[in-house]
Amino acid sequence: MVEQNEHAIVVSVSGAIDLTTQAAFAENVQEAMQREASSVVIDLAGVTFLASPGLAVLVEAQENAMRAQKNLHIAVGSTVVKRSIELTGLGQILPLVPDLDTALRT
Repeated sequence: MVEQNEHAIVVSVSGAIDLTTQAAFAENVQEAMQREASSVVIDLAGVTFLASPGLAVLVEAQENAMRAQKNLHIAVGSTVVKRSIELTGLGQILPLVPDLDTALRT
């Protein structure tokens, strides 16, 4: 789901992000990047499983945000998501924050 917040465009995701849900996730992130806002937040608090296709969407989002000169924050929200990101080493390049509230304050 993509929503306009007073501070940013927020993409909220829930459930598993894998090969079967990657396209819908990527579409929502692309929609958020195309909107007229300087900040985009991807809220992963409701995610129960994050596979490599979902990680690829996050990396692409980071690249697109840098090209478009937008601020991107990825609200990890759960240990499941945090672990998936950290195991791949992507935590060093992705703009992670612990939760949505922190992302909106940043």
